[in-house]
Amino acid sequence: MKKNSKIIPLRLFSMLTLFLLGLSLFLSPVYAQSTAQNGEITIDNGDLLYVIIPKEITSEFSPTKRNFFKEKVEVDRHGYIFLPSQGNIKISGQTTEQISEMLTNNLPKYLSKSDRASVNLIEKRHYIQILGHVNMPGWYNIPESANIQTILSQAGGALEGADLSRVSISRDDSGTPKKIVANIQKYLLRGDTRILPRLHENDTVFVPLMTASEEIDGKKTVPDTLKIRIFGAVNTPGIFPVLKDKGINLLDLLITAQGETAAADLTRIQIMRADGTKEIFNMQALLTTETPGETNSLPVIKGGDIVHIARQAVVATAGGNSVMAPQTITMTGPGSNSRGLRPFTPPMTPLEAISQGGGVNDFADTNDIFIIRRIDGKQHNLPYNYDKALKGEDPDVDFQLEAGDIIFIP
Repeated sequence: MKKNSKIIPLRLFSMLTLFLLGLSLFLSPVYAQSTAQNGEITIDNGDLLYVIIPKEITSEFSPTKRNFFKEKVEVDRHGYIFLPSQGNIKISGQTTEQISEMLTNNLPKYLSKSDRASVNLIEKRHYIQILGHVNMPGWYNIPESANIQTILSQAGGALEGADLSRVSISRDDSGTPKKIVANIQKYLLRGDTRILPRLHENDTVFVPLMTASEEIDGKKTVPDTLKIRIFGAVNTPGIFPVLKDKGINLLDLLITAQGETAAADLTRIQIMRADGTKEIFNMQALLTTETPGETNSLPVIKGGDIVHIARQAVVATAGGNSVMAPQTITMTGPGSNSRGLRPFTPPMTPLEAISQGGGVNDFADTNDIFIIRRIDGKQHNLPYNYDKALKGEDPDVDFQLEAGDIIFIP
C-alpha cells in the first residue's frame, strides 16, 4: 500500500505538469499577439494624425510654461507629413509609437530630455483617384469606411451624359490588375448600400459616358431610365436617374442631393419641365404648415426635368444685422424674350442666363449685347458677342457673370 500511494501522487503530478505546459503553449501566441497589438497602429498614406511636439520657449511664454506644437496633420499620397520644425518626414508603414520616438529623437537635446513628441491616429483614410465624366477629376483623400458615392460627391458629381450604371474601379491586387464594375444608378434607385463595392488604397474610379444604346448578345437595348437634374443651393448638385414611367417627388430628390445648403431659398424653387413649361414651388410654406396630408402636394419630378434651388446672399441692414437675400441678375432690352430679375447661381455665363431666360427674339442684335456691371462704385459696360459664344469662340464663351449684373440685349 505504501508503494502504490507514492506512485499515484507522482502520476498525478506528471499529468498536472503536462496539462499546465500545454495550456501555457496554447495561450502564449494569443497573449503575444494581443501584447503586440496594444498601441501598435500602423500609419498609411492619407491617415489623419494629431501631432504634439514640444517647442522652444519664446518671450511670449513664461519660462515655467511649456510651449507645444499641436496640429492635425494629414499623411500625403507619398507617405510624408510636413512639420514646420522638422520639414518633410516619411512615416507611412510605421506605428504611432515609432513615429513618436523618431520625432522625439529629432528634437534638440534639451527638449528631448524633458519632453516627448506624441502622435495619435484620428482617422484611417486613403487616397482614391477618380477620372472620366465628372466635374473635378483627380486624387481625393476619403475615410476608409466611405464608399464610391463619397468620392463621386467630392469630385463635384457626374457630368451630364455620364453612365452611372457602368462605373469601373481599377485596382492593383498584389501585382495583378483587377477591374470591378459598380452600378451606382441601381443604388440611387434602390438605396441599398450593399450594391456599392468598398474602395481600396490607390484605386482608380472611372465614370464613362453613356451611349444612346448598348449592344448585348447582338441586340440593341435602350436604357429604361431617364435623367433629372438638380442644381443650385444643394449639397450634391448633379444628374440623377429616374425610371421612365415613374418620377420622384421634390422632397425625395432633395434628400438624394443630400439636402439643401444653409443659403438655400426654399420659397421659390424653380422646376423646368421637359416639355418647356416652368413652375415655381414654395417648399418653405409646406414645411411650416401644420395641416396633415400636405406632403401629397409635393410636385413630382420626372425624366428630363430640371430643378433649381436659388441661393441667398448675406446683405447688411441698418441695424448692423445680416439677412439673406437671393442672388440675382437682370435681363433687359428689346431683344430679350424674358425681362426682369433672374436667379443667379455661379458659375454662370451670359449664354446660360439668356437660354434659361427664354433666349432672344428675332429682332435682337446679338452682336452688340453688353453686360452692365458695377466695379468700385462705377458703371462699366462689358461687350458680349452672343453669336461667338454659340460657336464656342473665346473670350465670349467663357465670360462669367457676377451677382447684380444686368444683361442688355438690344
